[in-house]
Amino acid sequence: MVLVVAVTVVGSRQLHRWGADRAQPVASVAGASLERTAVPDEVAGRARASLLRVASTACGLTRQGTATVVRLPGGRGDSPVVLTNRHVVAGTSLAVADDGAWVGDLVVAGSVPRRDAVRLRAAGDLPADAALEVGPMPEVGAPVVVAGYPGGGFMAAGGTVVAVERRHGYGGETPMLLVDVDAEPGLSGGVVLDAAGRAVGLVAARDPSTRDTVAYPLAAVSARVRAGPPSC
Repeated sequence: MVLVVAVTVVGSRQLHRWGADRAQPVASVAGASLERTAVPDEVAGRARASLLRVASTACGLTRQGTATVVRLPGGRGDSPVVLTNRHVVAGTSLAVADDGAWVGDLVVAGSVPRRDAVRLRAAGDLPADAALEVGPMPEVGAPVVVAGYPGGGFMAAGGTVVAVERRHGYGGETPMLLVDVDAEPGLSGGVVLDAAGRAVGLVAARDPSTRDTVAYPLAAVSARVRAGPPSC
């Protein structure tokens, strides 16, 4: 079972140089707002323009997470798709984006079967250039960037795909990317980018033994959604 990332708690994290060995962190940082040069500026900037800091209140909890705007292959025209984790919006039909590419309400359009993933619909037009293009699934050893809003502050951290493992959760099994970047609270629903700045993964969890980021390959969350918000 994949351990989901907790929400709304600010913690410490390590930012790694682009493609560097995990034993050589740039810094260990605690705080709210992070935007560092651990990754190429153009990749970090592209990520920030395509991510939304989201919040929801339901099931007796207030949650903060991240949503990623992508352009899925085979989608309808040029319409962007907004993805986050099911556990970020469980029990509600509405989330609020208050930073990043867009500000406003997000309606929960439906959940991806057997995945910790949902599709959101913006109650208004997203910027035309907000959506990330989707790249192929990276191989083990590939340099990548993990980006999102842990603790409410933007972060883009370089790391490496250290493994691809089949994992169970939400009634299904799928290969998952493990990236040697600490997965901190609020990063749920963030993105894994390849060296070209294309989206290759949706952050879903923190590995319980290593704290590594666990992410779905984008192909694993591209299925037709089941309408309606996920239950508590």
